Amino acid sequence: MSADSFFDDEAWDEERWEAFLRDNDKRVDRYMDLIFQFMHDHPRPEAADPSAFDAWKAALRSFLRDKGWRREDISLPFLWLEEEHAEDAAEDDALEDDALFFEDDAFEDDAFEDDFDDLERLPLYRRALDFADEVMDWAEALAGGEKDSTLVHFCLHAGQVAANIARGHGIGRERDALGGNIACAKRGLADANAALDLLRQMKRASYMDAATYRRLYEHAFELRNQLGLYVQELRDQFNLGID
Repeated sequence: MSADSFFDDEAWDEERWEAFLRDNDKRVDRYMDLIFQFMHDHPRPEAADPSAFDAWKAALRSFLRDKGWRREDISLPFLWLEEEHAEDAAEDDALEDDALFFEDDAFEDDAFEDDFDDLERLPLYRRALDFADEVMDWAEALAGGEKDSTLVHFCLHAGQVAANIARGHGIGRERDALGGNIACAKRGLADANAALDLLRQMKRASYMDAATYRRLYEHAFELRNQLGLYVQELRDQFNLGID
């Protein structure tokens, strides 16, 4: 399933988007495996040495191409933002005009800033972000020896709620994008439920006191319920067939 399928005449529902996202997750995993493999064998040179850095990027593009990788195989355009010189682009038709790293001005586009501002005004996103910050501030204050795998997974799921809301918001609320928004919101809902389950397991941990447990549980519970309502709101909008 390719990103070109986004432009089908028929709007995708959440199930079709979920299948696409699962497929894309696999492509992301494969992509990152290749990147780590290359960087293990070829450490990134200092950017202060432009010639060495350009040669390293050219070798990386060649490596990806030899592994059968093409830009259209992955729907993560932010991985390909930096423009290459014309002579570099001529070397590699498969990855023309593209590279693998952010530029400082990559997100100075007005449309991006407007979209981010809109996300910042979304109460659910703010709640999820505040919850993630609360969890991380509490966890970072704990002694290193107290941090078990349950705590680590709890922190990961707590942080992913806001990330999935943001991802869905970035897909959009137009009718042809709502299915993707719903699919991402459902992933956030699954993370919120997982965080609640893990929190219950941590109730009697040595690092957990009654007041902290009650506070975190109330916040996670309220976030989960609000996110469930958000999913239903998006579904209603999709079923009504309006933007």
